[in-house]
Amino acid sequence: MLKKNTIIRFGLVFLGIFLFQKAFSQENYLSGYVINKKGDTLHGFIDYRNWERNPNIIDFKGAIDGKSIAYKPIDIIEFSVKDEIYVSGIVNTETSKFKTAELNDDPTIHIRVDTAFLQTLFSGNKSLYYYKPLFGKGNFYIKQDTNFELLVYKRYITNQESKRVIIENKKYIGQLTVYLNDCPSIQSKLINTSYNKKSLEKLFDNYYECSKYEIFFQKKAEKLTTEFGVLAGASLSTLEFRGNAIPYLTEIDFNQSTNFAGGLFLDIVLPRNQGKWSINNELLYSSYLFKGKYGYYENENKYFNTNIEIGSSHLKINNLLRYKYPIGKLYMFFNIGMSNGYAISETNSKIIKTKFYSTETIIKEEVLNNSRKHEQGLLIGGGAKYKKFSFEIRYERGNGMSPYTRLNSLTQRYYCLLGYRF
Repeated sequence: MLKKNTIIRFGLVFLGIFLFQKAFSQENYLSGYVINKKGDTLHGFIDYRNWERNPNIIDFKGAIDGKSIAYKPIDIIEFSVKDEIYVSGIVNTETSKFKTAELNDDPTIHIRVDTAFLQTLFSGNKSLYYYKPLFGKGNFYIKQDTNFELLVYKRYITNQESKRVIIENKKYIGQLTVYLNDCPSIQSKLINTSYNKKSLEKLFDNYYECSKYEIFFQKKAEKLTTEFGVLAGASLSTLEFRGNAIPYLTEIDFNQSTNFAGGLFLDIVLPRNQGKWSINNELLYSSYLFKGKYGYYENENKYFNTNIEIGSSHLKINNLLRYKYPIGKLYMFFNIGMSNGYAISETNSKIIKTKFYSTETIIKEEVLNNSRKHEQGLLIGGGAKYKKFSFEIRYERGNGMSPYTRLNSLTQRYYCLLGYRF
């Protein structure tokens, strides 16, 4: 676990960034329209947030320099911004737990009634809508006359032959069988249709190819984007041993080690939320070399000294979850993740010099037998990105090189890294 003061420092930095971006978060008004309850279309500008979860309120301006008006689903019929259309509706929402770790043995369909903005995925002779509230899972809907019908799906657990088995209530398959019955060839595709955007959108694509009806609107699926680049900088490392397997190691104050660090990164930017979340993957070279000494001195004829050098050069595979937020043309970001380092070279030696009157000996041997070659660590850090350049300060806490259960090795690194995106 991280030392308490280190966690507090990084926590306060991230909290400061978060509060700063909340206080100065930028508006993002784009051209759009709303349709009011009278059926009038009002053209203007909508504060677009590339919502991961459906908004429950939007801000609209008739003119870019005008006063904003907040609209809830109960206030308007529809709004559109960028390449997205949302329609207002009173809908049934299935609220059961959906993550595998949270499933229980309750097969009941739990319904809550919401007044919501539904995202339009397909609009035409047959339409498909999506609603993901602030809390809970996403639900899909079809439209029957003026009503939105929930496509029902639920997962739960039951016991079968003394085993816990996940059961799926796929009522939505039967609903879609009836809804799309004017295309007989679609029925064979329904059996393999899953309850997610990609699968349902593929089904509706097949339906419109089969039926030849015109698609009035189709939301194009958003894809992952990637950013590739290089990193270079420096690391400041410390080493500490704890335990009693080799007692003298726990008493040595090793020097700090300052070294070059650098490598490559691939940042996978997740869709929605204006690209604020990404999975950052790195191949990073990092090294350290620690020196320490201990000994005993009685007089010039009776003493011994031991000089220790221990270190490694690693290729590290780092995987981090990144959150970034725009402030003007600058992006502030925060990372947390794991590191797996593999030693490509090693220093592991001690030189023992002993003198006992006329007898003097020098012995060189390993500090640790079979030292650990795979080092794991926890990463946390933050920084800023401007155009193609980035700067980051990062902390890493690793399990070091000791393979012994009774001798723990703790390595700590502080990185300053510059990045460049191609």
